[in-house]
Order: sequence, then structure tokens, then C-alpha cells
Amino acid sequence: MYCEKEISYHKIFCKLQTVISLKKLSEYLGIQIFLDGPHSKYYLELNDQYQFGHYNPEFPRRIRNLFLPAKTQPKFLQLTKPVYDSWFKQTARDFFIVYQKLDSNPKFFRKEADRYLVLVEESRLDPYYLDRFILFLYPAYTDNEDPEEAAKFSIFTGDESMDSQIVKELVGFWIRRKADGTDTEFILGLVDLIKLYDPEFYEFRTSLKNNSTKN
Repeated sequence: MYCEKEISYHKIFCKLQTVISLKKLSEYLGIQIFLDGPHSKYYLELNDQYQFGHYNPEFPRRIRNLFLPAKTQPKFLQLTKPVYDSWFKQTARDFFIVYQKLDSNPKFFRKEADRYLVLVEESRLDPYYLDRFILFLYPAYTDNEDPEEAAKFSIFTGDESMDSQIVKELVGFWIRRKADGTDTEFILGLVDLIKLYDPEFYEFRTSLKNNSTKN
């Protein structure tokens, strides 16, 4: 019941920790999950204003490998699909949708990651900083009132229906991954996961990308 109070990927982490602790997961994978930041080997510290967890680049690679058997073993895929659908599908989709828009403007993505990193390093990160991204998936979202200076993004109709609190959390996640240099490994793993367990969604989103509009 406690985990139901969490949203998005925080809820998944919460549920996973009822099955396997961070310490046990780290031991199972044979690596440190985080190289730097406020998280301990036992729990995630999600309320630190002046630090964030820097993932070990090997972590998403090894998590990715856990799903590889499903590529060649239909029985494994069949057995794990209900778990994916119940625990991961919607969150994986949300991660992909937010990443897709961020990735449609690499300059903006990089700039925001660099800005976030500077604010953290200088202990100037406002606790409500990510609220500026609540409307990120709306077609009218802009980072500058001057149309000539405003960042341009690919627009996917209907994405704005995602819960705004989830949007800002996921924008924050991807900005931090860009900042710690693990964004590529995470998105490669996410794409593998979705193509394997949710191929219709992946095909739909990538076909949309070819027909998306710029704001």
C-alpha cells in the first residue's frame, strides 16, 4: 500500500525494493549501481536538493542483459510478459514519450542538462525547479517568449494527456541521465525492452515520429 503513494518510476523502484534491496541487486549484478550522489547501498534518497544519483554506466547495460533471454526464448517472454504489462508497461511508455520529445531538440536537451548540473554543483537547485517542465508535453510549451529564440520540438498529438507530475519527474530523470552521461545506455535498454514486450507501441511511436510536426 505504501508504494501506491509514489508516482511513475518511483513506484516501480518502491515495489522492486519489496522484492530485492538495492544492496542485493548490486551484489547480484556484481557492480555498484551509483558512482556518486546521495543514495546509499540500502535505499534511494529522493529528496536531496543538492545532489543526485550518478548511475554506473554498466548498470543499464546489465539490466538490459537480464531481458536478452526473451529475445530468443519465447517461453521466457511468455512467462515475463504479464509481469511487464502489470508493473512496467505504462511507465516504460511514459519514459519513451518524454525522451522522444527531449531528443527532438538535442541542443535544448544538452543545455538543460548542463544547467541542472551547474545548479546542483553550486547548491542552487530550487526544490521546485522541475515544475517548469509540468507543461513540457503540451504543443504550446516554450522556453522563451520570443518565437525566434524559443526551442522547437517534434509534437505528438495526445501526449499532453500524461499526468503533469509524471511529466516533470521524467523530464528530470532524463536531464539527470544526460548530465551523468548514461542517457544513451538507458534509452538503448528502454528501446530493447519496448520492442520486445510492447512492439505495437514502438512501431506506432516511431511511425508518428516520421509524421510529427514542429512547434
